[in-house]
This record gives sequence, C-alpha cells and structure tokens, in this order.
Amino acid sequence: MILYDSNFAAPNPYTVRLFAHERGGLNFQAETIDLANLANRALSYRTTVNARGEVPALRLDDDRIVTEITAICEYFDEIATGGRSLIGQTAEERATVRMWTRRVDLEVAEPMVAWWRGGADAEAYYRGNRVLTPAAQQDNRLIADRGLNQLDDDLSGRDFLCGDRPMMADILLYGFMATSVSVVPWLNPPGRTNVAAWFQRMADRPASAKALDSFEAQVSLAPNSAA
Repeated sequence: MILYDSNFAAPNPYTVRLFAHERGGLNFQAETIDLANLANRALSYRTTVNARGEVPALRLDDDRIVTEITAICEYFDEIATGGRSLIGQTAEERATVRMWTRRVDLEVAEPMVAWWRGGADAEAYYRGNRVLTPAAQQDNRLIADRGLNQLDDDLSGRDFLCGDRPMMADILLYGFMATSVSVVPWLNPPGRTNVAAWFQRMADRPASAKALDSFEAQVSLAPNSAA
C-alpha cells in the first residue's frame, strides 16, 4: 500500500497525515510528490496515479487507487490495528461524525479554499492548471465566515465537535485551518472565542506537529489508545 504524499503541508495532504498520526496502528509506504512544482499535474502522475491530478492518493495492495481525503481516512480507520476509531464505534457515532464532517467541508473548507483560489497568489501558483473564480471571492469569504460563526456557537460548552476527543470532523477542520491561517487572515480571529479555544486544543496535540512533516518512505505508526 502506497500513500502519495506531498512535500509541504497543504490542506489535503496534511489532513490525511494528521488523521494517520491520530489513528495509529498503520503500516504503509509513502511516496512524496513535489506539489511545490506541480508534479501532481504532470502527465506521468495523472496517467499512473490520479487522473484529476490531486494529492494525496492511496494505492491499495491490489493496485486500485483511492482518492479524496475522507475516503482515504475512512479506509485507514477500518484497517488500523488497535486504538480507537476516529469515525465512530456505533452506527449513531458514525452518523454524527459524518454529519459534522460534511458540515465542516461544505460550510468552511470548500469556500475557504475557493476564496484563496480567487486571489493572485493562486493564479501564479496554478499557472493555468485549475479554473479559478476571482469574481466569487467575496461570496466565498462570506460563506466561510458564516460557517465559522455557526461553529463558534456549536462549540460552546464542548471541547471538540463530536464529543470529548477529536474525530474526523475536527481533523478535517483543523487540517484546513492550520495550513491556511497564514494566508487567510480572516480565518481565526480572537472574537470567535470557542473556535479559537478549539483551535488551540488541536494545535497542542502531538499529532498536529508530527503531521507537518512529510512521511518517510516506510511508515509504521503504533496504535494510539489515547486518541
């Protein structure tokens, strides 16, 4: 099994690395893709790994390719040995975690990324390799701001989105916020006190620092019973 990782902490690769470190109990190989120089958009990557040119991607032992970060994370969750699931132990827990993950994705992650992709930095980075929508930049900021305001209310009286420990929804939200806060100045203002406190709790977790680094060629993560 091979995880195609990136050479810097972009939102999608960082989120999968963070999930893997939090989940533990995983063994796989990793191959680093040079995102900084758009190696993921090269014909060789698109024809042998992911036709959409996205990273990360996971090559299974039967040579099938799994893409999309929530799908990769759920696969890791199911094959991990020991530790505690980050998707949920029961049908009710899984439904709750998937509900919050979907909310985070639609209400914050997607519009936040779309906002950045509407700016000059994104145009210079992609060099024509992605269709950008600068005309919608303000709308995307308003959508993400509304989503974060709602999450600030939702986090009142709780440490994490789904209970007393981080789950997939927290990992997705933190993965996108932590890797974007330096280029999205409106993302984590102190006025959203509950989001700011949650963000700090996530930042203080050892896995959050570990996930900043790309995986080595051979990855072996011990089960994490303290997740």
